[in-house]
Amino acid sequence: MANLVDNSPSLKFYPNDPFKYLKSMQKPFFLLASFLNSSLYNTFQPVTILNAPRKKTSASLVCFMLLLLLAGCAQQQSKEISVPVIFDTDIGNDIDDVLALQMLFNYEKEGKVNILGITISKSNPRVVEYIDGYCRFNGRENMPLGHAYNGVNPEPYRYVPTTLDTLVNGERVLFSQRSLANDIPEGYMLQRQLLAAQPDHSVVMIVVGPQTNIQRLLESEPDEHSNLNGIALVKRKVRLLSVMGGLYTKGSTLLDWNIVQDIKAAQMLFEKWPGGIVVSGPEVGNDLLYPHQSILNDFTDGYKHPLCVSYKAYEPMPYDRPTWDLTSVLYAIEPDAGYFDLSGSGTIAIDSAGNGIFTDNPNGKHRYLKVPEDKKERILKKMVNQVTGKQESTYQ
Repeated sequence: MANLVDNSPSLKFYPNDPFKYLKSMQKPFFLLASFLNSSLYNTFQPVTILNAPRKKTSASLVCFMLLLLLAGCAQQQSKEISVPVIFDTDIGNDIDDVLALQMLFNYEKEGKVNILGITISKSNPRVVEYIDGYCRFNGRENMPLGHAYNGVNPEPYRYVPTTLDTLVNGERVLFSQRSLANDIPEGYMLQRQLLAAQPDHSVVMIVVGPQTNIQRLLESEPDEHSNLNGIALVKRKVRLLSVMGGLYTKGSTLLDWNIVQDIKAAQMLFEKWPGGIVVSGPEVGNDLLYPHQSILNDFTDGYKHPLCVSYKAYEPMPYDRPTWDLTSVLYAIEPDAGYFDLSGSGTIAIDSAGNGIFTDNPNGKHRYLKVPEDKKERILKKMVNQVTGKQESTYQ
């Protein structure tokens, strides 16, 4: 057999043992290679190709080509299951946004998602610096960022300035390189640009703060990115919208913070959004508290990890925080994993006070998450592991 040269840095070919190629790959291929090696490679004899009696091939070469095809299919499948995500957040108001963002980064490191961009609904300018630094900390330099100019919540609040200004051994824990001075686009304009570039019905949008950017997206007109208006663009490109907001426990008189910050935006979202919406009300996250032990023990060099620094700056330790935004991320990325129960189909409306009103309707496109008692432990374990990037958290 002639020596073959493969210039790919990820593939190695062994002319005398094609099965060794598969053994050098992931476990499923190693098992397949071992099976073929024992049952085929040692028993098949060289076969003559029709009309070419002097050119012979062997079962090993045939199997190698077959397995190479399978490897290519597996790589293609891996690409296909990477979910394109746009994350709309009000980081800076509550610490659960940072936990949710870390979940997404760990999903991305696993190859399960592709974070297309992050849009910011909190109008404080230092949040841009914080998120830019946090993205760089997770290896995503120059992450596309958008900002809700003249939006809600312009106050700095607690952990954003504290974390940005924290020095450990003379070095900042967040190395941000962008601010509003770097021509950060409007959030809804970035959403239009990102959506227009994606395949139809492919994008998952996760909204875990006031819906200011979403209102502006729905109201947007055709531009250089797309000849569709906002509603038509969303209808064509978005597969699922996962929202943290509203309260759907019967008899409750409480209002959801995300909704009441921009009631007009919330009203438009539920009235005009053309596709499916799955909502996580605060009652879901209230039942699933993120354990402070994880913050203290699960992160390497936690004393300078920006998530841990931010968590400790948000409130005096120790405290366990509701996982509101984390639940929306978990459902958005793994909707078929059975973590949550879902309500029946219906429609959600927001009244003038900010109350979320769910009406059963078999033709409705809105549903909300429910957490049965027997699923709580599994859900919380999954969220903590996804935040920490570990199989087992020390809190368990």
